[in-house]
Amino acid sequence: MLCNAAACGPAEAVRVSVLSPSVDEQVFESGRDFYVIGRLDREGVSAAEQPLDIRVEMAIAGLVRDGIKIPVRTIQSRVDRKTGLTPELDINFRYKGKAPWVDIPREKLMKFPPPDLVYHHGDPDSFYDPSVKAVVTEDSFAVLIQGGCTKDFDTDYGKAGTGDLEWNLYRVFTTVLSGDEVLAENEMDVMFGTVQEKMLARFSPAKHIKKVEEFAARHGYRVYKDPFPGYWPVSPDLAYEIPVRWRMNDAMEYVEGRVHAVMYNIRETCCAAQDVELGRIAFEGWLDSDEMIYYYYDIGEPELEYEKWSGMAHKEGRIVPFEYGDRVALTRAELGSGRDKYYPDESAGCVDWDVYDSVSTDRGKRLTLYGVVTPIQPMLSEVTPNDDGTFTIGNRIDKIRYVFEDMIDGVLLTEERSVFLTRNYRSDGTEWSADSIYEFCHNFDIPEAMYGRIVTVHVSALDQKGKEVDGSKEDFYLRVR
Repeated sequence: MLCNAAACGPAEAVRVSVLSPSVDEQVFESGRDFYVIGRLDREGVSAAEQPLDIRVEMAIAGLVRDGIKIPVRTIQSRVDRKTGLTPELDINFRYKGKAPWVDIPREKLMKFPPPDLVYHHGDPDSFYDPSVKAVVTEDSFAVLIQGGCTKDFDTDYGKAGTGDLEWNLYRVFTTVLSGDEVLAENEMDVMFGTVQEKMLARFSPAKHIKKVEEFAARHGYRVYKDPFPGYWPVSPDLAYEIPVRWRMNDAMEYVEGRVHAVMYNIRETCCAAQDVELGRIAFEGWLDSDEMIYYYYDIGEPELEYEKWSGMAHKEGRIVPFEYGDRVALTRAELGSGRDKYYPDESAGCVDWDVYDSVSTDRGKRLTLYGVVTPIQPMLSEVTPNDDGTFTIGNRIDKIRYVFEDMIDGVLLTEERSVFLTRNYRSDGTEWSADSIYEFCHNFDIPEAMYGRIVTVHVSALDQKGKEVDGSKEDFYLRVR
């Protein structure tokens, strides 16, 4: 309910709206922390002229409908009465729980500081008080609500006997206060339970995440875009990170429900998809469960330029699932001179898009095979939880074995190649690379022994212990003209 100008008086008119949780992200896993982020419209009056505080309360929605409001959470800001803003002295800029790579100027962070950093100046212990985690700026506010998953991390969460936010429907009340006077209110319901269908994917590059979001929208799967507590967006390309908090909140969203994982551009370290999300799933022992559905791009990329007899052409990649039980997919074969350094934005040259329907190449030409693999579930003792909220997965598909066999002369060539792909990019005079541990690009210079033959190529995968992985066998015919 919004307080209107007539009821409040022209000098006190204010409107409040909540932007996060967004409409699509109002279901949280039991115990999750979350932010309430919103806008304050003071209708032309400055914060200094009209100091306002924000109070956010949560209560069980069923009881509220019966006229019983018993808050299970209450968080309230404390603005400076002269400026109407959260005081700079109430922000812990020296917080040691931030990521070591975070280096944001104080003046930039103070424009909208994360509520995680709030305390009451002069009372150091108040930093651990969950009821003070609220900030107010000229036109915005933000509140951290702790659900229980980080109750052992830099908080006195449990001292007041506060229970976790468990499976239930809650009503969130956001109230704008001038002293004790209520100027505006907003109500919304949030559900603590499980998101039944969700996407797991790397959020870069831009072409990739755009396709992931379109795919998720078509199928009704959740993509987490609201900021996780502990990952505070200062600008589109800069965040204040509290790694333990955001990683614990991120990981717990993947311990229940069905997970749709796109195996593209996933690094081994410093990658939430691998060492937080897949890591937590591996820790629970569910990487091989029926609740994990793995996907890949049918051409190995979101899009590619390639050569046709009539000139250059463009092909869009589709996100497709691995066949049930399959661990390896061959996505395309490039025919010709090959590329020693892979730039996905450059022309792929002459391409065979269906490897399984046989591949033909000319003698003396290089054959390049692209493909992707799924994760495998290691022994639980091989998944290590780390102090920073990440997990180390102790085994994965490490190599692809190729056996080139002639039906008369037998095996002509055996090769083992690492599962690893480095993508290189150029833009505005700069160059950078991105490594993927679930994809591969393997160049073959065809030996003369295969000239004029049709051979069968047997493909299988080996884990990091050198053991062949079940479900990894693939075959195709190779004709060398």
